[in-house]
Amino acid sequence: MAGRSHSLSTRLLVITAVMLVAAFGGTSVVLDIVFRRSAEEALADQLDTQVFALIGAVEPDDAGNLTIPDRLLEPRLANPGSGLYAEILDASGLPLWRSPSAVGLDLATGATLNAGQRTLTRRRLADGTRALLLGVAINWELGPAATPAFQVFTAADLAASERQLVQFRRQLLGWFSGVMFVLLAALWLAVRFGLQPLRRMASEITAIEQGRREALSEEYPRELEGVGRGFNTLLRSERQRMERYRTTMDDLAHSLKTPLAVVRNEVGSGHPDRGTLTAQVERMQSVIDYQLKRAAAMGPRSLAARPVALLPVLTELVASLRKIHRDRDVACDLQVPDGASYPAEQGDLYEVLGNLLDNAWKWCRSRIVVTVREADGLSITVADDGPGIPDDRTEAVLDRGIRADQRGDVPGQGIGLAVVREIVGLYGGTLRLGRSAALGGAEIAILLPKVPDT
Repeated sequence: MAGRSHSLSTRLLVITAVMLVAAFGGTSVVLDIVFRRSAEEALADQLDTQVFALIGAVEPDDAGNLTIPDRLLEPRLANPGSGLYAEILDASGLPLWRSPSAVGLDLATGATLNAGQRTLTRRRLADGTRALLLGVAINWELGPAATPAFQVFTAADLAASERQLVQFRRQLLGWFSGVMFVLLAALWLAVRFGLQPLRRMASEITAIEQGRREALSEEYPRELEGVGRGFNTLLRSERQRMERYRTTMDDLAHSLKTPLAVVRNEVGSGHPDRGTLTAQVERMQSVIDYQLKRAAAMGPRSLAARPVALLPVLTELVASLRKIHRDRDVACDLQVPDGASYPAEQGDLYEVLGNLLDNAWKWCRSRIVVTVREADGLSITVADDGPGIPDDRTEAVLDRGIRADQRGDVPGQGIGLAVVREIVGLYGGTLRLGRSAALGGAEIAILLPKVPDT
C-alpha cells in the first residue's frame, strides 16, 4: 500500500527550505571568499607600508652596505613573537638584516627577485606560524659604478586574520539562520493563508462524500471558481443521471404492466386474438425503445465537453438518411456557419439531430432546410415542405407514442420528438414546434443556452 502523500503545505515548505539553504549557502560561500580576500588585501597593504617604511629607514653607504637605525618606526618589529616580521637580503639571497621579532625565523633566505619584482605568498615559518609574506626587490643607485641590489621582505601572522574570519563565519551563520527561520515562518503563514480555500474545498468534498452537503459553496477565489463550478455541475449531472435511470426503470415497469396483463389474459383465454397481441407487443416495444433512448441520453458534462463541430455531424446524418430512404428524392440544404460547434456529448447531438432529420425526411415532399445560428447559444431549425403539424397537436406530439398524423403509410412509433425534448431539456434548452413560412411544412427549432467558460 503506497504511503500517504505529503500535503501541499509541506511540499512548499520543504522546497522553499531547500532553496533557501542553497541560496544562503551560496551567498555565505561568496561572502566568505570576499571577506577573506578583503582581509588578505588589507594585510598586504599593511605589509606594503612596512616595506616602504623600511626602505625609507635604511641608508646604504658608498660601499653598498646598509645602515639600519636601532629604533624602527614600527615597534612590533622589535618585539619577538609580535606577529610582524621583516628582513633584508642581498641580491644572492643572503640575509643582511633581520628584525628582532623574526629572530630564529627564516622568512625568505635564498630568494632571488629581479629588480622591481613584487611577490605575495603564504608561508609556514619555522615555528609553525602561518604567515603572509611580501617581498620587493630594489636597486639602489649610488652612482655610475655602484648600484647595490636588495630584497626587502615583511611577513604578518595570519592567526589574527583567521580568527576574524572564523568570527565572521559564525556571525554570518547566525544571521542567515535567523533570517531563514523568519522567512520560513512567514512562508508558513502565507501558505496557510493562501491554501486555506483548498483546505476548505477538501473539507466540503469530504462532507459531500459523507452526505452532509449537497454541493460545494460558491465563495472561492477566482482561480478556483471554475473548479467549484465544474465539480458542482458534475454532481448535478450524475445525480440527474441516476435519478433518470431510477425514473426510467420505474416508468418502464409501470408502463409494461398493462400490456403484459392484456397479453397474459389473451394467452390464458385459450383463443388469443392475434391483432390484440400484435398491438400490445408493438406498444411494449415502443415503451422499451423510448425508455432506453431516454436513459441513454448523457446530458451536459461538467468537466468541459469538447465542442462538437455541427457540419460533420449533419453531413453524416444526411448521407445515412439518403441511403435509408434511397427511394425518395429529397434535397437537403444545410445552412451551417463555418466552425459552428457546441460543447455537448456527441451521442446526444446525433440523437437529437438524427430524430429531427428522420422526421423531416419521412414527412417532406422533396425539400428540407437545416439552419444553424450561433448567438447567445445555439439555434438549430429543421424545416420541410411536408403537410406540417396541425396546430391542435403541436403539444401532443411531444408526448411518447403520439404522432402528428395517424396515417399508416409513414413508419414510426411517435417517440422521436419525446426523446428530443428529453435531451434538450437536460441541456437547459427549449424545443419549439411550428409551421415554416418559407416551405409551408413543419418547422422544429431547438434553442440551447450558451455554456459558460469554466
